[in-house]
Amino acid sequence: MNDVPVSEETRRWRHSLRNELNTITMATSTAASLLEHGGALDRVRQHLARAEAACQRCAELVRDWPDGG
Repeated sequence: MNDVPVSEETRRWRHSLRNELNTITMATSTAASLLEHGGALDRVRQHLARAEAACQRCAELVRDWPDGG
């Protein structure tokens, strides 16, 4: 892949960003599936709220981009 050395701080930042993106993907996928199969709207809302919170955390992570390698 990429042979450029990356700082530990950048590795942790990437890991955190990936975790939040995974949360968004899973929560929205689950909400869509619930809607498609007649799931309870309160459960759909819970998953969408989880995705929204993860989006907010992503925005914070992007604002806090590490300056290192």
